[in-house]
Amino acid sequence: MTNEPPGDQGPERAGPSAPGGRSHRRHTVDHFPDPSAGMVLHRVLATAARTFLLNDADDGPGSGPVATGGVDALADAMGTRPLWAQSAVELLRGTERRSDRTERVHQTRVAMRRVRSNLRTFRLLLDPAWGTALRAELAWYGNELGHSRDLELLADVISGRGPEVLAADEVARLLAVVDWQRDGVADRISTEQAGPRRAWLTGQMMVLWEGPEFKAKAAKPAGEVLPAMLQRTWRDLRGTARTARKNPSDDHLHRLRIRLKDLRYGSETLALVEGGPARKTARAAERLQSKLGELHDAVFAIGWLESLAAEQEDLADAAERLLALERDVAAEHRRRWKHDLREVERRWRRWKG
Repeated sequence: MTNEPPGDQGPERAGPSAPGGRSHRRHTVDHFPDPSAGMVLHRVLATAARTFLLNDADDGPGSGPVATGGVDALADAMGTRPLWAQSAVELLRGTERRSDRTERVHQTRVAMRRVRSNLRTFRLLLDPAWGTALRAELAWYGNELGHSRDLELLADVISGRGPEVLAADEVARLLAVVDWQRDGVADRISTEQAGPRRAWLTGQMMVLWEGPEFKAKAAKPAGEVLPAMLQRTWRDLRGTARTARKNPSDDHLHRLRIRLKDLRYGSETLALVEGGPARKTARAAERLQSKLGELHDAVFAIGWLESLAAEQEDLADAAERLLALERDVAAEHRRRWKHDLREVERRWRRWKG
């Protein structure tokens, strides 16, 4: 996707002189053509790639090679922008490297989920073999980082809820087990980050930033091409929701959460050209996704505590007491999701009819 404004579409007026006597020109245009599907998808993929590149790095100083100065200058030159381009600068600023390591891991995982989801939803715009391979590697690396995130959340559960039912020394012993596991996960992630698979991912993220090779269909107007592709995502969600309503098992609710992510990210992409209704649908999907994510976190904590109780007899009693709390938390989350699903469905109908 080019960042250059369309040329030869309106009068020019002289800007301030550059050093050495050269003058800049500011273009004013009366009309911007509708963006193509490839332009919109590239913008979304490039923003996510930038987030990945800046946040999935070592803990040394610096914020990476990609700067926003050129985008800021372009925004000033273009003046009023069409809907799909209005927030470009703000989006890029939102990708900046986070100061906290836990937050960097979180931002990296969100960026990878956004790329995977858009590659899946809008896969007909790109080479299918390349897209499938990239999605598979993103899933692999996302799972690796996910182990770190799960243990961070588990530590929060123990330190936050543990004092309700545990003595201080029991909380400390449980946290010591988590810290030991976190060290092992951190070592494994460091090894992977220095390996060839992670290097390949870095290269592909640069491809997304610079612009992947799109199929001819991507040159058609975004409003003509992208909505039909999102309809398939909606049908997938509707089928998964039907199954979850009949049998709301943890596995079925987790699958529903995955489909909600696809609807959310796809709707956010469409919001660049269709505005408010798409954005409201995305927000409704995000709310339910987040609640089901809290259930997923509680289920992970339950499984971890059950394994600990079975494997370490000296911590079994403490684990069982904390387990009782987490089972209550999970039960509460299981009771809260159907109303939010109806809101997602309502937003979709208001948008798409």
